[in-house]
Amino acid sequence: MAKDNKPRIVAVDDETDFVATLKDYFGLRGYEIDVASRAVEGISLINEKKPDVIILDLKMPGISGDEVLALVKSKYPDAKVIFVTAFDDAGKTRARLLASGAHAYLDKPLNSLKELESVINKAHTEEL
Repeated sequence: MAKDNKPRIVAVDDETDFVATLKDYFGLRGYEIDVASRAVEGISLINEKKPDVIILDLKMPGISGDEVLALVKSKYPDAKVIFVTAFDDAGKTRARLLASGAHAYLDKPLNSLKELESVINKAHTEEL
């Protein structure tokens, strides 16, 4: 568990500007956050840090967010996975991911990082 009872976060997204923004935003607010721009790096971070919350993109080169979700749910069933993605197929993927164990699904671009922070904190407090 991160300091001040804030969730430990790992964010995995191939948009390097987006993960840099997340690292700055959450880091400045006292969260312990690690970021990766490739799924394989993200999986290593998840295994090493065992985060409470994972922010995940759906479409990444190599390993997809779907595959990362399946791995996380099999190894760390208590971790909350929040998808933040621009992928849109009229809600089919959202429904499938939520049914597969994702905690939340937010559309890119985000309305605000404050909204994401609220979803993260709500997900974290549900497990306490």
